[in-house]
Amino acid sequence: MQRLFFSLKFSAAQQQQLLPYQQQALSLCPGAKAVDNDNLHLTLFFLGQVNTTQQQRLVDAAQQVKLAAFSLTLDHLACFARPKILYLAPSVIPDALLRLQQKVAEFCKAEGFSDSHDNYRPHITLARHAVCPELFKRPVVPLTLQVSEFTLYHSTQLDGRLQYLPLYHFMLI
Repeated sequence: MQRLFFSLKFSAAQQQQLLPYQQQALSLCPGAKAVDNDNLHLTLFFLGQVNTTQQQRLVDAAQQVKLAAFSLTLDHLACFARPKILYLAPSVIPDALLRLQQKVAEFCKAEGFSDSHDNYRPHITLARHAVCPELFKRPVVPLTLQVSEFTLYHSTQLDGRLQYLPLYHFMLI
């Protein structure tokens, strides 16, 4: 069994573009702990524990997704009081992102996995253990990223550090 999730795949260059936003977030909430640069991602669906048979069926289903690549503009910092995370998010969720997330959620639910949230709120976690004022939201200089793939990740501890290891990549058309 492995702890898995589907996420947008950001290139190393895109992850570097996110670092100034992370620094800005940390300056607003100095007690927060930064997410490692190579762990920056935008979750589509968190699966939790997955066995090998389920994983193969999920991979087969993900390979059938034929949706267009799209642009994602991130333009505000905000905070979830629980689980105390500071994040970067879009003010306007692109229809293409919603279609991708719904397609992924559809085949995940067909395999018996449940959605852990009532509604999808796309965001990139920049820092954990963040204590922010209630309803904290701050506009930032917009960052537009091109999204051309999504990935099945394995969440694991390696050398005492949380790491998200890409298992399978799925290209958008």
